[in-house]
Amino acid sequence: MAPTAVMINNMLNTLDEEDYNTAISFIQFLSDSRKKKKAEQSQKILSEIQGMFAEDKGWDSENAMLKDMADFRKERMSK
Repeated sequence: MAPTAVMINNMLNTLDEEDYNTAISFIQFLSDSRKKKKAEQSQKILSEIQGMFAEDKGWDSENAMLKDMADFRKERMSK
């Protein structure tokens, strides 16, 4: 057994039911805190990515974008 597991096992041998419940409650709190932090980080990253896609590309409309693309293709094909 790893040293940490032995240490925890030795401590658990001295606890009663109320202590177990308190320890479980604290571990659940730690777990929930980590999950919440990870979810917040994921949401922040997702928002940043969505922001990159939503940036203004300089076209007034979809038609203006399509015209620009067509002009670019015509220019490339004429060379």
